[in-house]
Amino acid sequence: MQLLIRPEIYSDEALESYLLRLASANFFESYCLFSGAIRQWLWVNDSDAAGAFPLKLSQANIYHAKQSSSLRIRALKLVEALTDQTKLPLLNQAIFNSSDVYLNSFSAVTRDGVYIPRCFLRKSSIPVCPLCLQDAAYIRQQWHYSTYTVCAEHQCELINTCPKCTSNINYLEFEQLEHCSCGFEFKNAEVEKASDRHIKLSNVVAGNDSLIVSVPNTEPSASICNSALLWYYLKDGSKLKADHTVEFSGFNGVIEYFSNWPINFDNELELMAEQAEQRLIKEFNKTAFNHVFGDILSVAKFPAVDASTPSFMFERVLDFLTELVDANPSSKTANVADLLLTVSDVATILSTSHEQVYRLYQEGYLALQYRPKLHTKLNSKIAAFNLRQVLEFRESVKQSNQGNKRTYLPGW
Repeated sequence: MQLLIRPEIYSDEALESYLLRLASANFFESYCLFSGAIRQWLWVNDSDAAGAFPLKLSQANIYHAKQSSSLRIRALKLVEALTDQTKLPLLNQAIFNSSDVYLNSFSAVTRDGVYIPRCFLRKSSIPVCPLCLQDAAYIRQQWHYSTYTVCAEHQCELINTCPKCTSNINYLEFEQLEHCSCGFEFKNAEVEKASDRHIKLSNVVAGNDSLIVSVPNTEPSASICNSALLWYYLKDGSKLKADHTVEFSGFNGVIEYFSNWPINFDNELELMAEQAEQRLIKEFNKTAFNHVFGDILSVAKFPAVDASTPSFMFERVLDFLTELVDANPSSKTANVADLLLTVSDVATILSTSHEQVYRLYQEGYLALQYRPKLHTKLNSKIAAFNLRQVLEFRESVKQSNQGNKRTYLPGW
């Protein structure tokens, strides 16, 4: 089998879009027929990889694979070679699963080195920009993201439904890039001018703009901006939809919030500190940090990215906590700087692993605020370390906290 005709591939094109165009260019009437022929060829040449090649276009991307990601990658590599020219760069267009998580519990996927919360990926429909389709008939990857509702290039709203039959636009279901199943050509649809804040958000999602503008020389990576967007969505109680995706209305005000950075964030943190005593059930030195401040440390839980681009949110949290400790010196009466941290909290603040925290405790660098039972390992979820002591230790080793893992003590 040979795929003799190779359409031009665009760097911002979705993998599913290119596979559909590749099938059409090689005279397959549908992706189903194309994938069936590919799978039949794979059974002959690599039977292990054959079962991992998806028959449905909506399942074509690598991140849909559960236990067979490596086999799906192998299958796509074999398909890349089915041309008499250079190999097709299919894997460059793919979205991969990641073992990293956002904010402790939200799965991440990655494309071209950028991490994206999986809940940002659209499922029920994929909107399009008519003006983009006039320029070139392919699906842009950013149209798959629910945070991207405006064409950053043409500054117009994407269209979600067919103007003729009002059905949801979803090329993954109907296998049509340029027109609806009713025959309407999307490039002929009228477009509406987008609002400035939606244009700004789409530029942030596309990697063309920074989420914050008030801090000089600060250009957070796209991965960190995605983490900040997810944090903003969740901070006021917005929930995921039934299909585990986000609702765009949950991002109303996000541009205004980060345009005023860090004033809005600082005000929220200061209010938590002021209300700390009202939340107390026990003394400060017997109260867990998250009982007062919630999960603000989770802003650090973004997937591993280039250490040269630290999380601007996490840096601000650390600055606030350092200022809080300085403003509340140690005394006979415990205060807000004496709240207790878990092993996970300490690992986050020190940008290190849980094992390093255990080592620091065992070697006497960090002290527990209670006496554990004999021959039992410290539970990582129990608040046991003094906030003041952890921050003082961090300052003593001049930790730069740029998001990458640090090693304070060598291995055994």
